[in-house]
Amino acid sequence: MALVLDLFSQGKEFVALFDHHDDLVVFVGEAEDSELSFYQVKSSSELTWTPKRLARRSPQGELPKSIVGKAYYNVAQFGPEIRRASILSNRPLSATLATATKSDLHDGELSVADLCSADQDTLIKSLEADFPTGFDKTDTTLLTFQRVPFDLESYRSTVLGRIVTMLEELDPDFVAVSSPFYTALLSAAGECTGNKTKSATVEELRRRVALDREAISRLIVRVQSRSKNLVEWWPAVNDELAAAGVRAMQIQRIKIRCMSYVDARRAGDRTAAKLNKAIGDAISKTAVSGMDSVLEAAVALKGHGLVEPASELYDLQSAMIVELMEAMT
Repeated sequence: MALVLDLFSQGKEFVALFDHHDDLVVFVGEAEDSELSFYQVKSSSELTWTPKRLARRSPQGELPKSIVGKAYYNVAQFGPEIRRASILSNRPLSATLATATKSDLHDGELSVADLCSADQDTLIKSLEADFPTGFDKTDTTLLTFQRVPFDLESYRSTVLGRIVTMLEELDPDFVAVSSPFYTALLSAAGECTGNKTKSATVEELRRRVALDREAISRLIVRVQSRSKNLVEWWPAVNDELAAAGVRAMQIQRIKIRCMSYVDARRAGDRTAAKLNKAIGDAISKTAVSGMDSVLEAAVALKGHGLVEPASELYDLQSAMIVELMEAMT
């Protein structure tokens, strides 16, 4: 998901499929000119990966039996139309490059072709065992390993953190909906899974239900068009009440009543529902859009015959503040 968000932030067109052929399949670019990449995600509690670990073959099960063999399976099926078949992990690869004399830890993306002959041989022998009918050694440029750093201590390195950053760049107020945006994004990705039928061609892959740039853009439009919630607009109300001489304890009580009204309305409370409709009708008859003060707007609304609700948790003032702030922000 972090890769998908990166592609979106970079302004690239993409189509992402989840749990189909591999953990992640991504087309990047426009239609026929797009690059096709397969990603196999491998987390590990061990400190590093090595060519031997990637080449290790399970004694049971069907071919391919190695991690590198399972990555190559998609190359064998779809051929030269693939840009890469990559193994992604949170751990680095310990290997020797063709241009080096000793083993080292490597971040970023490396292809099998980038490794020294000994490390290549380890992987190729496993691939030849996994694909006895033929393994094309020229495909070693397509087989890659990439470490994706994931710092458990750094919030902004997580997917949610990236969403916070992305929404914050659009508008600082959007940060308040980072969590529901994250949930909606995962839900959208989940809708793309479940079809276990393998695609025989690249064209069939393109027709699969997928998450694309347009889908994420629609989520952002929903964020941009939504009303702000109480947490977002309350500071403005707090400042206005304080400027009007309302003491701190009373301001806190008003806030609690506003929150109680929001909760009652969300729960479908009949009194709150009636009050919501009555205030909505009053707002439609009052030129509140030209007012700078929520307190002045509330006074104007009272002129339309609004009455105190039969509730101990909230009052007319708190309900009007909520409805006005949601209507005007």
